[in-house]
Order: sequence, then C-alpha cells, then structure tokens
Amino acid sequence: MPRKAQFTVEDVVSAAFELVREKGLAGLSAPAVAEKMGCSTMPIYSHFKNMQALEDEIVKKAWKLSMAYKARTYTGDVWIDQGIGYVLFSKEESNLFKCLLESHNPKLKYEMHLANWQFLEEQLEGYDAFSDLDEIQQERVRYARAMLTHGIATAARVAANRILLEDDELLTLFLINVSEALLTGFKNLPPISPKDKRKFEERKKMINNF
Repeated sequence: MPRKAQFTVEDVVSAAFELVREKGLAGLSAPAVAEKMGCSTMPIYSHFKNMQALEDEIVKKAWKLSMAYKARTYTGDVWIDQGIGYVLFSKEESNLFKCLLESHNPKLKYEMHLANWQFLEEQLEGYDAFSDLDEIQQERVRYARAMLTHGIATAARVAANRILLEDDELLTLFLINVSEALLTGFKNLPPISPKDKRKFEERKKMINNF
C-alpha cells in the first residue's frame, strides 16, 4: 500500500501563496488550498489552527517579496530605487500587493508596515543625498515620497495613469524627477518649530512602542 504524502508547513504556505498570487485573498480557502496541493484539508489544519494563521504567513511572505523588489537596483540611486520597486511590485504582483492592504489582521499589518519602514531606513544609511538633512527632515521627505508612490501604486489604470504605469521607462523617469523635486523642496523648507519637533518625537516614540 503506497505511503501517504507528508506535507510540511512550507508546502501549505507555498500552495496558499501561489493561490493568493493568482486569485487574491478572496480566493483563499482551505478547500482551494487543498485542491492546489492535491490533498484533503487535513494537512492545512494539522499545521495551522485556523485560516487566519495561514493568511498571516502569506502576508508576511508577500511583504518579504515587496521588500526584495525595493532592494533591487533600477537606477543606482537607492532611495529612488525603493520607490520604483514599490510601484513595480504593485504592477507585477497585483494580487500580492492588494493582500498587503487587505490583511484581516490589523496588528500584523501595523507590524509589517513598521518593519518595512525600518528596512528601507537601514538601506538609506550613508545615503549621500540625505547627508545634509536632519532626522526629521529625512522622515518628512521619505513620508512625502511614500505617499506619492502609494498613490501611483493604487491609482486606477486609466487615462494618464495607464500610460505611466504601462511604460517602465516613463515610470522610472517620472519617479526620478518627482523624487529629486521633493528632496530639493524639503531642503529649502524652514525648520519645523520646537513644538512640532516635540510632537514628532513623541509620535515616533509612541509608534515604536506600539
């Protein structure tokens, strides 16, 4: 009698990950994962107490892939490459990108956002273009550009947005130009007031201790 196949945690996560990659989080279910693995749902529930626990592993894996995109070299400018990587991930892995936003675990979503922000900050250590900016100025310009790239990544694929998102060369040039414009603009802004600086420091401490 043939021995029953043994499925590992990674087997289950990999199958579920590919399922979400193809169909999005809405397509994630125990029967669908089992069908993809060619087995019953027993291996899934032998490794995960519920489907939320499996979803969490998929979300973590999707975040890891998004960070890999942002760590790639596109132009040779690490900060600009982070922005390009974020938008390309949203474009090339649209269902995985959406799962980062649609996670049903608010605590994990927050933790992964924070881990991602810290990962990007570590990449920028010693970045020449930020050398004459203090910590607050760096945070302000990084946040502004993050909002910009997120807007592009989530924009409807119509009209001018479609032209931009369907042409990688045009997208790269656009992100280079707007990143440089933002950086120049923030360098020329007056320093924030002592009151706002204290508020910033308190807010950052609260976020890090969440």
